[in-house]
Amino acid sequence: MEAEKSYLCPLFWQHHEDKEILCRELRQMKENGIGGFIAESRPHPDYLGSGWWEDMDILLEEAKRLGLKMWIFDDGSYPSGTAAGLIGERYPQYTKRYLAVQCVDAIGPAPARSVLIGQWLEEEERFLCAVAGRRLDHDARFSMESLIDVTGFVQDGILYWDIPEGEWRIFICKVTKNGGEEWTKNYLNPLDPEGTRAFLDLVYEEHYRHLGADFGDTIQGFFTDEPRFGNSPGYDRLLGDDMVLPWSDTLLEELAGEDGCGGSACGGSSCKDSSGGFFSDFVRLLPALWFDCGERTADVRYRYMDVVSRRFGKNFIGQMGDWCREHGVQLIGHVIEENGSHARLGYGPGHYFRAMDGMDMAGIDVVNNIYPGRREGRFLTHFNNYDAQFNHWGLSKLASSCAHLDPRKKGNSICEAFGAYGWSEGLKVTKWITDAMCVRGINHIIPHAFSPMEFPDPDCPPHFYAGGNNPQFRLFSLWADYANRVCARICGGVHAAGAAVLYHGESEWGGVCDPFEKVVKALMLRQIDCDVAPGDWLVDPERSRVEDGRLKIAEESFGALIVPYAQYLPAKVTVRLQEMAGQGLPVLFAGDFPERSYLGGRFEPVAGMRRVGYEGLADALLEMDLQELTVQEKEGCEYLAVYHYRQGTKDFYFLTNESLDTELETEACFKDSRRACFYDPMTGEYLEARQRKRTEKGEERTAVSLLLRPYESVFVVFGEENVKCGKNRRMYARGNGEVMELPVKDWEISISEPLAWPEFSRTEFTETGSLASPDKLPYFSGTIRYRRRFQAKAGEAVLSLGEAYESVQVWVNGRKAGDAICPPYRFYLEEGMLRDGENELVAEVTNTLAKAHHDNPFDRYWVQEPTGLLGPVRVEYVQE
Repeated sequence: MEAEKSYLCPLFWQHHEDKEILCRELRQMKENGIGGFIAESRPHPDYLGSGWWEDMDILLEEAKRLGLKMWIFDDGSYPSGTAAGLIGERYPQYTKRYLAVQCVDAIGPAPARSVLIGQWLEEEERFLCAVAGRRLDHDARFSMESLIDVTGFVQDGILYWDIPEGEWRIFICKVTKNGGEEWTKNYLNPLDPEGTRAFLDLVYEEHYRHLGADFGDTIQGFFTDEPRFGNSPGYDRLLGDDMVLPWSDTLLEELAGEDGCGGSACGGSSCKDSSGGFFSDFVRLLPALWFDCGERTADVRYRYMDVVSRRFGKNFIGQMGDWCREHGVQLIGHVIEENGSHARLGYGPGHYFRAMDGMDMAGIDVVNNIYPGRREGRFLTHFNNYDAQFNHWGLSKLASSCAHLDPRKKGNSICEAFGAYGWSEGLKVTKWITDAMCVRGINHIIPHAFSPMEFPDPDCPPHFYAGGNNPQFRLFSLWADYANRVCARICGGVHAAGAAVLYHGESEWGGVCDPFEKVVKALMLRQIDCDVAPGDWLVDPERSRVEDGRLKIAEESFGALIVPYAQYLPAKVTVRLQEMAGQGLPVLFAGDFPERSYLGGRFEPVAGMRRVGYEGLADALLEMDLQELTVQEKEGCEYLAVYHYRQGTKDFYFLTNESLDTELETEACFKDSRRACFYDPMTGEYLEARQRKRTEKGEERTAVSLLLRPYESVFVVFGEENVKCGKNRRMYARGNGEVMELPVKDWEISISEPLAWPEFSRTEFTETGSLASPDKLPYFSGTIRYRRRFQAKAGEAVLSLGEAYESVQVWVNGRKAGDAICPPYRFYLEEGMLRDGENELVAEVTNTLAKAHHDNPFDRYWVQEPTGLLGPVRVEYVQE
């Protein structure tokens, strides 16, 4: 393995600080394992003005001096798409337009009646059409066959119509700028190319004019943040909700066209849908976007979402990506994915994979939506009531799957992470989140954020360094080195997984379905990995094929395809699944078969397809030998997560224990007969692995003895021939039965404020235990030094500190025993560190800033942890 490079590129917020401050922050990044940064206006008071270019020149000059790479955040604030308000000011004709509906109910027969249409139009709104539909059972349900386009009967803002017998509703559709998300009110219209072109002229071209000489060198490209439809605030916005809908003056013509796949779902083929002209009069069908109009409501909603999600991907993000590549740089960033919004309207882009198509890396963000231990259920945060099943099991899989399966991404995925958790998030939580992302394939991290603003900056803490006020920043490099080592071993090669899982986005648009993450969870609980594949890529013969009974997409190869339960599937996807099954690929339908295809008849399974309950999916894949490893089923095995990555002849298995309190000790058997070793990314050491040969499925395989405590992770490596493995005391050092527990009392306890360290002041306290109690130091944030002398004998031992909150540095008899940013707080004391007679232990424990600086909307959602060293503190003598 070459010398580690950095896979970390934090957001660096710009508010027009002094040059000295900006350069100081960049030096801190460089000295602590960071290889680049994203210059983000947050907001800058002179964005795109002389002050902005002055600061960009400062950053660029210092980046060159330090050897840092620079990216540019592509707007004056998030979400990207307003050009700091200039789109609305200079190009109001290119801002978002919506389709809104107003309703008037009527009872017939009633000849010679009229309805006031113009009275429903507010300033700058435009009447589009009027449709009438017969109500069913006195409810807001309608017969699609009864829908009538009555636009032709409108004159001078009044509908003149002889109302037929029955209960009717008249739907008045209008084009408006009103009713969408207020935050993105002056946002470009993502359905049309003209708004994006204006955005490029205002932002991208201006940066190229000022900084173009360094494009493709120090300046790597642009970061775009949370582009969205913004027709309604919310993560769960699906057709059928009471909301305005994204619209364009050219949209109706495309909706009424013959090609239901928008011309690209079949790789540009001439394949047509089976609508039989159903959509040719789409005006008549518009009410089905809001109301239940019978069985074919699903087809109408699928058609609308199919078209608008493709337009979003092509006209918005796709156009920006094309510009970047034409100018020698890259486009990276992310949409809003959390809580399932990746396949929806509102905060979403309609379809994650279509939105990502124009980017050069697949992106997500983990901002206040993954928490240690929360793997299912819903939990409250400042932003939302988040869905842990999606955020934990599915979120990272979206980006890593897109990176694996889209050749443009070259295997690269990014995650903007760690922001808006409050100061309660220290390095311990940061490490846990890092593992949760990377074991699902994320291999580049955008830490959120470095803020040079005068401390404390109230904007979405925590902030790294924070002008020296973050006491844990002294050990930030320990996390950074760890993260870089992990990312280096899951990048630049090929991911290996047993199964592909069909992306559920299209199925959700019109019917009932299960999300893809339900399948991912069922597999990962049994150490079976997968990738998520969109239907677009399955039906494209240039992207996917079946060879020897395996699905091949890009460089990935899968032994089975799993379809989460879906009431409806796109017709072309259904046909392709049948073809794949006929070519020998096992196609498993989780729960049940679909009812039918959109625009098609009932679903007909063929040979090679079968239904499997979610609880039986893992067993079905194990029967086909599609797992990466098998483990002895012991307590805690459901917390073992695995990710298999291949670099040339080397195979890396990244293993993490996601439990917060369960120790995992088992034997893992790998489908590899070569000799294994461990790689510890926290220390950068290769370690011995105790192993034996086992026969499974008629093959010789290597079984490795594994011990992972909570918060621990390790790589199992095959094919690493030229390294010397050290003793694996972390896993295999066993006590000889002699344990010495240090007393709770008689400690010398001193404290140091963040800016005062390493100067300490002695306190009156002398016992281990939480210092956060109301009679001690409830508002203290900083470092607590524990010192005591104790009698011991010489010999190899493990020093266990028990509970500590939360980063720890330890010295024994003046020699450094180690640092730790998370549990377990265990330090190996080699021969010579302990001596016969009196010994001295010094432990510095640093908490987060939450005790002293919790006056923000984020920390109040955390249960606050103790402060200091709780113990028990033990010396455990070991034997080899």
